[in-house]
Amino acid sequence: MSLFCNAHGLAIDHASSIEELEQQVKNAQAKDKGELLTQLVTKYRDNNPLKCLMYGEQALDIFTQYPSDKNKITVLNNLAWAHISLGEYEQAQARTSNSKELSTRTNNKRGLYVSLTMQGIIYWRTADFQSALKQFKLALDIANAQQNKRNIANTTNYIAIINQTLGRPKIALENFRRAFEIHQQLGEKKSIAVSLNNIANIHGTSGNYSLALDYQLKSLSIRESINDIPGLAQILGNIGLTYFYLEDYDLALKYLQRALGHYQTLKDKLGIAESLTSLGAIHQKKKQFDAALHQYNEALQIADELSDPAMVARINIDIASAYIELNNTELAHQHAQPALTKINELNIIPLKANALLINAKVAKLEGNIDHALQLVENSLSISNETQDKRLIRDAYKFLYLLFKEQQNPTQALAHLEQFKQLNDEMFNSQSDQRIAFLLSHFEAEKREQQIKLLEADQTLKEKEIKQQRSTRNAWIAALLATFAFILMLVKRFHQKKINQSLSENIKSQRELIQAVAHEFRAPLARVQLAFDMLEDSLTERPPKKLSDKINNGLNELEKLLKEALDFIQLENKSRSLVTSEISLGNTLSRLLESHIDLYPNTHFELSETGEQPCLVKADSHQLSRAISNIIRNGARFAKSQVKITLNNLKQHYEIIIEDDGPGIPINERERVLEPFVRLDLSRCRDSGGIGLGLALAKKIIEAHCGRLVIGQSTLGGAKLTIRCPKIPTSKKQ
Repeated sequence: MSLFCNAHGLAIDHASSIEELEQQVKNAQAKDKGELLTQLVTKYRDNNPLKCLMYGEQALDIFTQYPSDKNKITVLNNLAWAHISLGEYEQAQARTSNSKELSTRTNNKRGLYVSLTMQGIIYWRTADFQSALKQFKLALDIANAQQNKRNIANTTNYIAIINQTLGRPKIALENFRRAFEIHQQLGEKKSIAVSLNNIANIHGTSGNYSLALDYQLKSLSIRESINDIPGLAQILGNIGLTYFYLEDYDLALKYLQRALGHYQTLKDKLGIAESLTSLGAIHQKKKQFDAALHQYNEALQIADELSDPAMVARINIDIASAYIELNNTELAHQHAQPALTKINELNIIPLKANALLINAKVAKLEGNIDHALQLVENSLSISNETQDKRLIRDAYKFLYLLFKEQQNPTQALAHLEQFKQLNDEMFNSQSDQRIAFLLSHFEAEKREQQIKLLEADQTLKEKEIKQQRSTRNAWIAALLATFAFILMLVKRFHQKKINQSLSENIKSQRELIQAVAHEFRAPLARVQLAFDMLEDSLTERPPKKLSDKINNGLNELEKLLKEALDFIQLENKSRSLVTSEISLGNTLSRLLESHIDLYPNTHFELSETGEQPCLVKADSHQLSRAISNIIRNGARFAKSQVKITLNNLKQHYEIIIEDDGPGIPINERERVLEPFVRLDLSRCRDSGGIGLGLALAKKIIEAHCGRLVIGQSTLGGAKLTIRCPKIPTSKKQ
């Protein structure tokens, strides 16, 4: 197991936010999209590699029509970084090769520097460390030639990481410190955080875990302040590992789980695999071997997907160590031996020391003590070169056990003393460092506690004030509610008196209208009789036009009085319905025939759907009158046709009367059903009707427990729908 290493990003800042850029891309012309897409690719590179790839492909398509070598190089390099984040190293290599070729051809030194750096990262991730070091040195030459401090620091970081991996801690620490000094001069927070973490890794490798933790916590603080999510994931994982080496497994678990959550959000497979491996090690230390092996195997599956041989080898070593503790010699050998072979091929010195020690433990399980001795001595030699005190201590402990088993007390005692001496040094060093670390943070924690106490006291006072306000507000609310209740009672009392007065007024008005209508009918009949007698007594007939006018006026007045009386009686429910079982189909046929002669220029059409006959309980005279009023209304307004449809539906019958006239506006559909309301005469072909026909029809239909609905016809005019309830089945029988 090893500390996470970090690859410093090559950030480019742009003023526009991601949302603004995405909106600009949507609205931009094709020739202007290349620059906007390049900025989006850069912004999404670290936080969302999939979106980076999506916008990158769009940008490359734009560059085929509107070439921009500079932007194309930037896009290719950022796409390479996105592919690296997803573990797609072949695709990343192809992108950097294209970028490198284009940068060389156009003499773009900045692009060439980034291309070489990216290729170095790819070789590093695929465990080709010598090739990685070569690419980083070429990139450093360009950065030095351009005197670009930022690039010098970044590349120096990478060179340090490779040297650390190759077991050269002194060279690595020198490079890390050089990079840190440059980043401090530049004042770039993200780069400073990276350098702090890299220095912490060196101290962690040398067993100085408390000092490593101090650097890591400083790095964490910076990353949190700038909300660097990828950096947060990486530093949280490193802190978790440091607590693991300090044997504080609960804190280690806490930090590693947070790291895993960030890596999963970022879809960073490499980070996920690293976190799972570290979590497996914690479970192994807690003797939770099922959980440990589960985490290891998940990590191994991801490492296989990434084709990362170094990670595969390292995880196999961890799995072998778990099987050693379970005394499963066969499975331990299956994982340990191939891992050592691969690490030897890759020449990863720090991993090689650990792999040799694990294989030595497997050889001991197999009973091959001589081979175990040979392997552990090789491991001890390499650990001394890399100054890895933890592995040196573990090697001495294992040698003590081997010689003890061989019954060689002299050698056993010598190695036991060396183990104890080194272990005591590490323990005392860790203890001293831990105490120093705690003391350095004691004053800050003390101040923090004082602040928390002051905040708690202030919060308590605020709660008291809030409670007093709540009590006061509750009393005010109660008084207001009481007052509102009293007002409501008074209002209801007055409203009741007003409603009673209105009801009496309406009743009086209806009675007056009914009385007036009755009284009008007698003198109207006398006028009609007198006019008829006058016509008979005259030797010369009066002009026909004048005679017709008088008769029409008298007939219209008679009709108005009759319909007014009928409407009032229906509204007052003073007229009872004389119901019988009638067929709607027959009624419609009869009514249609009677209207054909009245409107010779209008085409009438009747259609029936569903099972027939449609039987209802209704007052035949009143229902016919209502339907007739609606048909007449349609015929008066129709241009050429009136369509009547009878539908037998599941719940009710439906009579639809449509015309091809001007229709009824939506805002007029409720008002037209009120008494004495007529539409604008400009919509009519004639001025017939007195405004009671539809109102009377509505009252008749409602008296039969039906409903009248106005809508828009497909013919273009009005559509009036009558819904009639069916006769219950029990009554039919």
